[in-house]
Amino acid sequence: MQDYSFMSTEEIFLLQDALKKNTKQIYKFVGIGILLVIIAAFVPQFFLSKRLSDEEINQSLFSYKNAWFWVWLMSFVLVLVFALIKVTDVRYYTIKKDLTKLQKGQIQVPLEMIYQGNNDMQTSFIVQQEGVKKRKRLFYWMRGRLDDFKAGQQVEIVYGRYSRVILAITKL
Repeated sequence: MQDYSFMSTEEIFLLQDALKKNTKQIYKFVGIGILLVIIAAFVPQFFLSKRLSDEEINQSLFSYKNAWFWVWLMSFVLVLVFALIKVTDVRYYTIKKDLTKLQKGQIQVPLEMIYQGNNDMQTSFIVQQEGVKKRKRLFYWMRGRLDDFKAGQQVEIVYGRYSRVILAITKL
């Protein structure tokens, strides 16, 4: 069973709190990314300047004047961004969409898998949805660790329709 309805004021505040936590996570990883890019750009130059002359540095693959250096650096940045998004489950834009559309969904399903993420600040639930075709869906509890739920339990989940951030979860 799945239906959609509009969010209450309390549920909107829960989503805003999830958005703030997600924004903090994004800022943290932007800082880490900038630090890694600085290291990737300047450490090779530092070691080259200790060992080689200016002319040899300019002919090196790690020279700022070499196009391959910039291709390598931009590839590094691109891979870093995708890796951080994949690892951290950043849902900033989907939570923003939930706050714009103000729609929530409700579903009753058995839990298939439960795991902790983001330094135990988030609990993720995988459920298998019955219907035309069986498909697995991932839902996120953004308010800390939940230990009371086990795989196989039947639960009712109230969630943000687009971000799948859980607003309420109860055992049946």
